Amino acid sequence: MSSIALEALGAEIGKFLSHANDKVWLQNGVQGKGEVFELKKLKDNRVALACKGAEKGKYLSHAFGKLWLQDGVQGEGEEWIMKDHGKGNVSFDCLGAETGKTLSHAFDKMWLQDGYQGEGELWAKKHE
Repeated sequence: MSSIALEALGAEIGKFLSHANDKVWLQNGVQGKGEVFELKKLKDNRVALACKGAEKGKYLSHAFGKLWLQDGVQGEGEEWIMKDHGKGNVSFDCLGAETGKTLSHAFDKMWLQDGYQGEGELWAKKHE
């Protein structure tokens, strides 16, 4: 396990994946623990992104085709395949019912994109 912040690349560079205020969004910079996740390695090359700070105990979820915070890991909806794109850059693919979707920050919003399209789905891992 390691603590990381995920910086959006491309047009949204400088913004970070945030779970602050119990919602999923892009925050300008790292303001505190709301932009820090515990990267938990699971079996079969899967990972889970656990919240820190006030949302501790919640995980980034793609269940039901939406991005939100789930209490604990309930199943594949909170599991991701983290793909390495080199230079500390990664993307996150969904599993389960959302297989084929990728975590996206394109167009300055958080959503699930149909597959990896480019920098809108690329994140720079910043270790805390």
